[in-house]
Amino acid sequence: MIVALGSLHREAAGIIRSGHYSVVEAPEDFIAHRPVLPDTPADNTTNPFPAIVLSGSGTDRAARATVWAIEEFSPEAIISFGFCGATRDHEQAGDIVIAARVVNLPGTPVEWSINGAPESLGPDRTLHLAARTAVEVTGLDYHHGTIVTVSTAPRTAGMKRWLGDSINATAVDTETHAVADAAGKAGVPWVSVLSILDNRDFDLPTITDRVGSGPRPRGTPAYIRHLPTSPQNLSSLIRLGRASKRASASLTTFMAAFMEAHSTLTNEIRVLETA
Repeated sequence: MIVALGSLHREAAGIIRSGHYSVVEAPEDFIAHRPVLPDTPADNTTNPFPAIVLSGSGTDRAARATVWAIEEFSPEAIISFGFCGATRDHEQAGDIVIAARVVNLPGTPVEWSINGAPESLGPDRTLHLAARTAVEVTGLDYHHGTIVTVSTAPRTAGMKRWLGDSINATAVDTETHAVADAAGKAGVPWVSVLSILDNRDFDLPTITDRVGSGPRPRGTPAYIRHLPTSPQNLSSLIRLGRASKRASASLTTFMAAFMEAHSTLTNEIRVLETA
């Protein structure tokens, strides 16, 4: 079984709707879904859907959810997925980003430039190949490079531009490195694939900092109640909502193709190993 580990419900909503899942009781406020096989699978059928675990935002949550997911599902592999911010001017909402490396930048933005060389981790080669195959088959626009994990999502275009120029980042998020680190320590192969939510030159609305860090759907009312004190955020929220739909659709398309590509690759490897 593969576990797909994300942070927010809206990242996984399309994947959950397209599959067959049962809800799993999870600790804290994590959300977990176990894939359900057809009633009469073929003898060689592998589950076409991953288990899904949603941690909420942030590295600490992501690390704890990964440890729990490994204990609960005993996965053969983990795919870290979700939304990310662009750090290059040619990246658009809905584009897929496949991690060649993931690095961690702890602390505040002030500390990023003085912390020295960031820690870097690399994905499993077979999972990485499956991810590359999936985007080629589906025709999704994609980018390949370094994903940087930071403590708090960078809201301004300047911060995202700095990460692209100074760290050579392809995208930025707040969970990927924590998932990769926890999976690596447990000896579980991993890969990270994200979808662009906010373009590099888009400033995130300040309201997004006020709606909590849990994984559950936040809904329009969670944001609307803050608009009287921040009316300038309305147009940005509308734009972000549209981008969220594009990013979620790309992840849904990608995940189905990735699971098929991974199954094909692992079957070919087994045949070669037994030849």
